[in-house]
Amino acid sequence: MVLVGEPFRVAAVLRGGARVFHPRGLVATGHIELHGRWWPLESGTPTPVMARLSGGVGTPTGVPDVLGLALKIPLDPVGTEWDLLLASSGTSAVTRILPLPARGWNSARYSSLMPYSSNGADTRWVLAVPIGTHPASPTRDALRDAIRGVPLRFRIELVSLTGSPVPAGQVTLTQVQELPDDEHPTFDPVLNCPPQLVLRPGWLAAVRVGAYRGSRRGRADRSP
Repeated sequence: MVLVGEPFRVAAVLRGGARVFHPRGLVATGHIELHGRWWPLESGTPTPVMARLSGGVGTPTGVPDVLGLALKIPLDPVGTEWDLLLASSGTSAVTRILPLPARGWNSARYSSLMPYSSNGADTRWVLAVPIGTHPASPTRDALRDAIRGVPLRFRIELVSLTGSPVPAGQVTLTQVQELPDDEHPTFDPVLNCPPQLVLRPGWLAAVRVGAYRGSRRGRADRSP
């Protein structure tokens, strides 16, 4: 784990304490409503959610970037949470496991990249699709203006390896939280995961633990 984490610690230090993954983003709040028995939440019940929308690399304006939609979902017992991380990807069985650049927030199709196994058996990818009006630009300013105008909505879908995506919920973001980048919430999709769900494959989940841990250490090393 140290061998995995150390390069990401160094990268975070070189970024001046910024995140290695998705260094610049926008925080917003709203709610999530999920449907079906696959989820670790009660079906059909709106749950508060905090989201961080971000560019993976921070490319210049107008240049496609891997866009991220990170969701922090509170769970029972109080104080526990689910960090669901989604990145722009392709829509086929092959490309939904790959982070791919998107030209704008309106054209991004998000995937968990790694599938989740629910209760040890039913394995699905979690997808998110923009619905309604989303900015054509991939910039934070365009996103901030859009959320201030109307709620930003995403349809949540589940898909198996060989099946078609099935609608399974919706995320609605209604308010921007104006926070400096270094005060944004941190996300860890492996450590902050409901006990009913497991990221697959296990070896790749372990790699992600080391990578996120290294990035956090690097940010701490640059703290005053």
